[in-house]
Amino acid sequence: MELITSKTNRWVKLAEQLKHRKFRDKFSKFIMEGVRSADDARNQGIRDVVCFVTEKAYEEPRTKFIVQEAQDELHWLVLCVPEPIMKLISGTETSQGIVLIVDKPKHNQEELDHVKGHYVLLEKVQDPGNLGTIIRTAAAAGCRGILLTEGSTDAYSEKAVRSSMGSVLRLPVYEKLSLEDVRDIKERNHLVMVGTSLHNAMPYKESPAFADGIIAFGNEGNGMSEDMLSLCDFSLYIPIHNGVESLNVTAAAAIILFHTAE
Repeated sequence: MELITSKTNRWVKLAEQLKHRKFRDKFSKFIMEGVRSADDARNQGIRDVVCFVTEKAYEEPRTKFIVQEAQDELHWLVLCVPEPIMKLISGTETSQGIVLIVDKPKHNQEELDHVKGHYVLLEKVQDPGNLGTIIRTAAAAGCRGILLTEGSTDAYSEKAVRSSMGSVLRLPVYEKLSLEDVRDIKERNHLVMVGTSLHNAMPYKESPAFADGIIAFGNEGNGMSEDMLSLCDFSLYIPIHNGVESLNVTAAAAIILFHTAE
């Protein structure tokens, strides 16, 4: 473990910059924070990570084990930083004393040929906590990837990453897709596309089974656009009782994904 020096201060500056999407896009890196996230990254074999850790955190047996194992096996650069620096780069009020800079996985639309399995499409989802939770749910339900349209929040923001509980590294995320991109992916792979809507839709339990397809969810406030719904082969809704108007998109996604993707 190296002490922070003027030579490595550039990593601290980069960590601060990565709080903003333009720098995450520019450098193709993002921040993960916390002991559980660090352990998850290690277990998934994520290499060449920059790991900031405080002396206090390093004294914890679990943290020390994670850091030493990753440093030896995965070539993590481990930097010991004082508490004020950790507060500067941390995205939480009560930091666990460990922050990682991780390379963003590289995924492009050319990978979306010969698609098999279930993919989740999110159209202009705005809340990073919702996005991260849906990514986690999709991974747990056995889905193969996430399709994000233009206008969606960043899957690699600190809140989205934290909410995904490491699943942003488990599933490929394809970002900034246009309506035409979605149509092309669907048509060239002969996929079933399922929408979610309160209108012209069937109860989710009546959904026909399908092996390969896209399950789409819309914006928290407005749902799916008419243009996107027009690409769908059919749409589903969740019957709601006792006067409740609607479910949060994360709850709706969990119910529908575990039903359709099983």
